[in-house]
Amino acid sequence: MLARDLMFGDVAYVTPDANLGEVARQLAATPTGAVVVVDTARRPIGMVTRSDMERANVEAEAALPIPQWLIKQRPPMRSLPRTPRLVTEVMTAPAISVPDVAQILELVPLMENKRLKRLPVVSSGRLVGLVRRADLLAAIKSGSANTSKIVGAQFTAQAFRELAAQHEIAEEEQRQQAKRLALKEQERLIEELARRRLSDRDWAEMIAGARRAASAGLKECTLFRFPSRLCRDGGRAINAPDRHWPDTLRGEARDVFERWKKELEPNGFGLAAQIVSFPDGVPGDAALILSWSV
Repeated sequence: MLARDLMFGDVAYVTPDANLGEVARQLAATPTGAVVVVDTARRPIGMVTRSDMERANVEAEAALPIPQWLIKQRPPMRSLPRTPRLVTEVMTAPAISVPDVAQILELVPLMENKRLKRLPVVSSGRLVGLVRRADLLAAIKSGSANTSKIVGAQFTAQAFRELAAQHEIAEEEQRQQAKRLALKEQERLIEELARRRLSDRDWAEMIAGARRAASAGLKECTLFRFPSRLCRDGGRAINAPDRHWPDTLRGEARDVFERWKKELEPNGFGLAAQIVSFPDGVPGDAALILSWSV
């Protein structure tokens, strides 16, 4: 028996931009107890279960009523937050999937080792179904998954090599998708930082920190550290260095520069910008460094 013989074909799935309300509706309509998160090519990249929903709402404040299907025969949990949240915040990723031609006996050690209750099933990397552990164990107990069933063309070294190759391809696709999601989340955070403004309190704390540095005998200190991607050019002008680097600043970094220009430069303080980290050889964080040496 193959995975495609045991799987649920009508599997519930959502894309990464789905909110938790949509996930709740999908969970209500599926008997599998899980929703698969897929990319635009319908390749599995994550999973969401009721347990994931519960963990996501531990810190929820404002709430809406929980659907009755969600608490049936189970202890009550906190309700969903009013503020829309995307499924990427709560999903388990990457999703571990298996090809539809995998023998179901091959799924047993995988599910046991990874402590999985469900496995997405793919064909050419595309989601086609979902196998539940309960159904798998029932098939084994009934004898329909007996090893004597593994015969013919599927029980060859070439078939095993193809299974291994499909697994490697799926894992690489999942890694790449995880990177794309991480990059998308970083972009969101950068845009949020670009909208943030410097408060008088934050500025006062920066000046107090500089005063402490001077009291310790230092001639300079880091006034503000921020992701270089907050710069309009990704930090290239700072790294060059280019004398026009202030023109690339956004958000709080720009505010810090303006406050220095207005309040500190006339009193003899200098300000320099520098890239202070290089993850994977590319500019990471940048810093605005305040100096008071002659």
